[in-house]
This record gives sequence, structure tokens and C-alpha cells, in this order.
Amino acid sequence: MDDHAPPLPATQFGALPFRETRNGEVEFLLITSRGSGQWIIPKGKPIPNLTPPETAAREAFEEAGILGEVDPHPIGRFAYMKDQGQPNAQFIPAVEVFAMRVTQQLTLWPEMGQRSMVWLTPEQALHAIEIDALRKIVRRFAKTFAKGA
Repeated sequence: MDDHAPPLPATQFGALPFRETRNGEVEFLLITSRGSGQWIIPKGKPIPNLTPPETAAREAFEEAGILGEVDPHPIGRFAYMKDQGQPNAQFIPAVEVFAMRVTQQLTLWPEMGQRSMVWLTPEQALHAIEIDALRKIVRRFAKTFAKGA
């Protein structure tokens, strides 16, 4: 083992929260990161005894106060710089993303008040998200949703 190489962070798991509007369009829920304040999706490190989709659902509950149905199959992966611009910034090599149909938005949750959140149309979400690979996941999901798949 190379003593000089830092350990690679574990893969994280995230939820792409969505809902269907009355006119059949899709909207996405984005939250701000606590470090950089950029618009992202709920995500976090693996949680012992939970599957990746269950971990994504738990993160969505803790960070955004939402409950819903998480697809067991990932819809994409992206990498990002955690706490970008901060002295302790860390590269996260992979966030596996699971689609989450939101069925309930709670009024109280663990990280309430620590982040902003907003429901956006696909176009608005694509404009707000800075991480290119996450934008691609959102764009692809929105196209698939529009086709009724």
C-alpha cells in the first residue's frame, strides 16, 4: 500500500426527487449543499445495513424532508468536488443516482433550516445545476419521463 496516496472516498448514493404536475409534466426537487451552496440532489455516504436505494431515500428524508418511492435501479453516476473552494475540499469520485417519486413532503426533518430547496421544471433544473454530469442525468430522465417510460 502506498503511504502517500490518500484513500479514495467511498461511493455515495443520491436521490433525484421528482413529482408529476397536474398537466403531466415532471418537476425536480433540488437542495443547496451546505458547503458551496450550489444546487444539488440529496446524497450521502453508504449507511450500514441499508441498500444503496434505501441510503438514497434516507438522505432525501434527512436533507430535504421528503418521502417516496425509490427505483431500485440507478439512473446514472456523477463525480463532484465536495466543499469546492474550501481548504478541505474533497473529490468524490462517484455518486450513484436513483430516481425517487416523491409522495410526501414533511414539515419537520433532521436538516431543516440548513439548506434551501426548490421544485423546478427540467429547464430550470438544468440551468441551476452546475455539475455537468448531474445535468446529463436530469436531462435524460426528463426526456424518458416525457415519453411516458
